Amino acid sequence: MLRRGWLEIPVVPLGEPNPLPPLGGLLDTPYDMGFPYGQVRTMMPYLMQDGYGRDAELTTVDTVVLENSRLRATFLPGWGGRLWSLLDKRDGRELLHVPDVLQLANLALRNAWFAGGVEWNIGTRGHSPTTCSPLFAARVGEDRLRMWEWERLRGVVFSIDAWLPPESSALYIGVRIHNPSAEDTPMYWWSNAAVRETSDLRVVAPAKTAYRTSYEGSLSEVDVDDAVEHPARSSAAADYFYLVEEPWIAAVDASGRGLKQMSTPELKGRKQFCWGTSVGGKRWQDWLGGGPYCEIQAGLAHTQYEHVPLSGEIRWVEAYGPADMEAELDDAAWDLEPTEIFSLGSGWGALEDLRIRGVSFPEGALGVEQQPWLELLRDGTFPEGEPTSYVIGAEWERRLAEAPQNWATHYHRAVIAHADGRNEQARHHYERSLELRRSAWALRGLGLLTNDADLLADALAEAPHVWQLAVEAVSAREGADALALLDSLRPEVAERPRLRLARVRAALEAGRREEAAELLRAGIEVPDLREGEVSLDRLWARACPGEPLPARYDFRMHDG
Repeated sequence: MLRRGWLEIPVVPLGEPNPLPPLGGLLDTPYDMGFPYGQVRTMMPYLMQDGYGRDAELTTVDTVVLENSRLRATFLPGWGGRLWSLLDKRDGRELLHVPDVLQLANLALRNAWFAGGVEWNIGTRGHSPTTCSPLFAARVGEDRLRMWEWERLRGVVFSIDAWLPPESSALYIGVRIHNPSAEDTPMYWWSNAAVRETSDLRVVAPAKTAYRTSYEGSLSEVDVDDAVEHPARSSAAADYFYLVEEPWIAAVDASGRGLKQMSTPELKGRKQFCWGTSVGGKRWQDWLGGGPYCEIQAGLAHTQYEHVPLSGEIRWVEAYGPADMEAELDDAAWDLEPTEIFSLGSGWGALEDLRIRGVSFPEGALGVEQQPWLELLRDGTFPEGEPTSYVIGAEWERRLAEAPQNWATHYHRAVIAHADGRNEQARHHYERSLELRRSAWALRGLGLLTNDADLLADALAEAPHVWQLAVEAVSAREGADALALLDSLRPEVAERPRLRLARVRAALEAGRREEAAELLRAGIEVPDLREGEVSLDRLWARACPGEPLPARYDFRMHDG
C-alpha cells in the first residue's frame, strides 16, 4: 500500500542559498588516491546551501509511506527523497537511525546535510547536491513511488523507484540514471544507510579484506577482523571499503537482528563508515542531533574515490530489510508512467527538456531561477538583472556569446570560464563586464581569480549585506587589516558566526591574543563548521595556551 502522509519533527530551516557562485574550489578537495578520472574543481552550477543556523522549529514534513504486513517505509521527497524510516512491524524494531531532529550541518557538497535514514548520492564524491532539495515525486502504477530530478553537475536524469510487495520482507529500490548526451560522463552513486550504533553492533559483508581510509588522508589494505566489524571499537573515524565477493552488506546486533542491504551486480562497492570513539567523533554525533550511529553503504565503484563512465543508461535494483529478509531482485517495472504527481522538484530539468528534448520534465516546474535562461533560450537575449542562478556547459556559453552583449552576458561568460579553469578568458570577461557596469559580482569574481584582496573589499562595498562576501573579503586580509575591515561591517553581518571566528584569527595575527581568548571563552558556535575542520581547536591552542580544549570546540576526527 502507498499513501501520502506527514510527520511533525523539529527541523532547522534551510535558509536562503548563498548568492555567490562557488568558484573558489571545493572546501575539502577529495584525496586523489590515484583515481583522477571524474574529479571536479567546483560545485558549479549549484549554489551553496549555507543559510541555516542551529535552532530547530517544529515543522510538518510531507512524507510518502509504503506499507505491508511486514514493513513500513517512510520517504521524504522534499529532502532529497531520503528513506527516513524502515520499521520492521514484526517486533516494532526501527532498522535505520532516525534522529529526533532534522539538524543541518556542513557535510555535503553544497554544505547543508542531515543525518539519518538512507541517502541517495549522485554526481561526485560526497553527499549529493540534491540531498537537501525537493525531488519530483509521483505514484506509478498502483502502489509504487517514483522520485526523480535533473542532476546539473553531470547533466543526467536520475530516478528512484520504491515498491513493497504484499507480505514481502524486502523494500525494493530501483535506480535508473540516464545520460542524454552522446558523450560519456563520469558517474558516481552511493546509497548510504545510517544505523544506530550500539556496543554489540557488527557490520558483516562477504569480504576478507578492505581498503581503510581516514582523515589523515592515508589509504591502506586491512584484514576484515573483529575490530573492523565492530564500529564501536574504532578509536577514530574511518571508512572501510570492503572487497566483497557478493553485493550485500548488513549491520546486526549480537542476536543477528538488524538491517541488510543487497543489490544487483551493478553496485560493486560496499562500505562501512564509523565516527570513532574519540571526543571529536562523539561531538560530531551530538552536533548532528541523533546520538551514536554508523553507516553501511553501496556504490557503483569499489571506493568513493572512483567514477565510472556512463554512456546511455544504467539501472539496478537494491533491497533493504531485516537481516533475515528474502529478496528477488528482478522486478523493476521501469516502463510504468506516473499516475499522480505528489510534489515538484526544480525547474532545471524542464529547461533542459526545452533545450535538448527527451528528458521529460513538466514545464510547470519552471521558476524564477530559470527565467533568464529561458529568455536566452527562446529569444536569444539575456536580461541585465542581478544574477540569481548559473549554468555551465559549452552550449550555454555559446548562446551567451551569440546574444546581444551587456554586463550580465560578460559576467556569466566569465563565471563559466572561471569554473572551467580558463583563467585568461575569465579575466577578459570580468573586466569587460566591469567596463559596462560596476557590480559586486564581477569584482568578486576578478578578485578571486587574481587573488586581489582590494577587489574583494570593493565587491563587499557594493554588496555590504552579503555576509558570505564579507567572509571572503576578510579571509583575504591578515591581522590589523582584517580587523579594520571587520570593524567596518554592518553589525548584523559582523555578528555572523563565521565572521566572529574570523575576528579571533585576525586578532591572533595582530598580536592581540587576549582579545581572541575572550571571544573564544565567551563561546562561538559556527553552524556550518565543516566535517574534518580543526580550526576551533587550533585557534584555542593559540589563544589560550595551557588551557584544556573545551569539548564544545573539539571536532577532531582522529586520535589526540
